[in-house]
Amino acid sequence: MLFRRILTYRLALYYLAAILIAALGLSAAELVHQSILNLAFSAIVSLCVCLGVNWAFAYVFGADSNWESVAISAIIITLIITPVAPSDLAGVGFLGLVCAWAMASKYLIAIHKKHVFNPACFGAVLVGIGLHRDVSWWVGDNALLLPVILLGGVLILSRLRYFEMVAGFAVVVLGIAIAEGNLASIAGVVRSLSGMGIHSMFCFFGMVMLSEPRTTPLGRGQRVVYGALVGLLFSPFTHIGTYYFTPESALVCGNLFTFFANKRRMKRWMEKLGMTAARA
Repeated sequence: MLFRRILTYRLALYYLAAILIAALGLSAAELVHQSILNLAFSAIVSLCVCLGVNWAFAYVFGADSNWESVAISAIIITLIITPVAPSDLAGVGFLGLVCAWAMASKYLIAIHKKHVFNPACFGAVLVGIGLHRDVSWWVGDNALLLPVILLGGVLILSRLRYFEMVAGFAVVVLGIAIAEGNLASIAGVVRSLSGMGIHSMFCFFGMVMLSEPRTTPLGRGQRVVYGALVGLLFSPFTHIGTYYFTPESALVCGNLFTFFANKRRMKRWMEKLGMTAARA
């Protein structure tokens, strides 16, 4: 009963906070490769920048501000960008810009107060392209964090009823991994699957990033297609020419599918474009 009373955004915040606290604890025990000082510093910078930029945009646009949503984006950014040292000015600048653009996208690229893209991924894609820097998704490279990710993920998926969507994502990603692996060797297939599931951002991405409610299609069938599409682009074997998709760019492309699949939002967008053209 208590579980049902917790709002979805608050539950997601508790979930991500638990992952961050676990990472800090493991870092203090030197069981993960990240420095506890750098991790704590990155978390503080992300939270401060996200809160500050979000407050500024909310003030300018006269919009209500949800601090829990802001904190969620800040923690996600902390968990996907390699923690930076206070002396690493380039790293701090990259982290701050990702946070700033993540918050800006919630207001500048929104239809009727609903953002089109996952804020953290949009900021990472935009700033990453501009500064030619990659996002490490370091949280997925620590098997000791996997129990927290899985337990909280199951609770989130149970609340949202997104199991089919994540299943579509997993089937496509793992299916491509098997097809591209050494099918003649069972051990090779097992190694490929264990590496994908345990020593990568696969579980974190599927349970945290993919399940963001505002950028997810409404219908169950569309959600399955959405999960499969993102899974196809997420796979390290998928490429267009010489371009290989990153996890964040895969999710941004999936967000575009969600936008175009929602006829009501498309209609509102067209009406907004028509009003803008008429004023011009």
